[in-house]
Amino acid sequence: MTLFRLFIFFGLMVLLVTACSTPRPVAPETTEDLELADISHDSLLSLIPDYSSELTTINGTGRAIISEPGNSERVTLEFQSNRSTSLIEIRTSGGIRGGEILVDQDSLLIYNRVDNYAEKVSIEQSDRSSVGSIASLNMLDLFNFTLSADDIDQIFDGGDTYIVLLQNEALVTVSKSDGLIQEVFQSSNQESVPYRRIEYEGYGTIDNFQLPRKMTILSRDENSRATFLVQRLEVNQTLPTLTLDIPDNIPIYRR
Repeated sequence: MTLFRLFIFFGLMVLLVTACSTPRPVAPETTEDLELADISHDSLLSLIPDYSSELTTINGTGRAIISEPGNSERVTLEFQSNRSTSLIEIRTSGGIRGGEILVDQDSLLIYNRVDNYAEKVSIEQSDRSSVGSIASLNMLDLFNFTLSADDIDQIFDGGDTYIVLLQNEALVTVSKSDGLIQEVFQSSNQESVPYRRIEYEGYGTIDNFQLPRKMTILSRDENSRATFLVQRLEVNQTLPTLTLDIPDNIPIYRR
């Protein structure tokens, strides 16, 4: 996997605290054999933690393992994010400062320091490689996946979980006991969505926020996987302006 492809892969994510959790059953990918749950849309929404107003910034460091057919990589991330912009720096397993990604609401700006290369990619074009599709969500939105009443189509009973069918045909698995999101599974019909599945595990409390300690993200073709464990995290800190310092002699290619 090239550094450039790694850079695109990381525009989406960050984790919280180093942790491992016990395996859990794979969530269903269809509602065909499920019965409707006895819970209203409003009651479900009140159960799911929503930090959209309280959680404004996040920053820290973490490690990631990325695997795709025939190859795997281990890298270190340094990240900062507010609600509109995320900045991620990638270091190789040898500690080399490989590059950075700036993710905003419309595009990814990728700076490859090793090859002296920069490219600006629209969100719609960020999936041109098997791992490229994972780079188009703000990290705060990733950590605290939330729903609105307009998103929900139907709610099914999954035993210990609620299986929520969204209007866009995605399935969201929610724990009945605490309302925490366990998995988001996107429909194959949603070509604009940059991932197929996100698995959330090992939730912990940080400054009164319940956030996942481990996330696994599968690319839209399900051939590439990234697993993240974060070693240090700070929330609601004052961040500098999130931008990339690209030298003037390095052109920025646009696609």
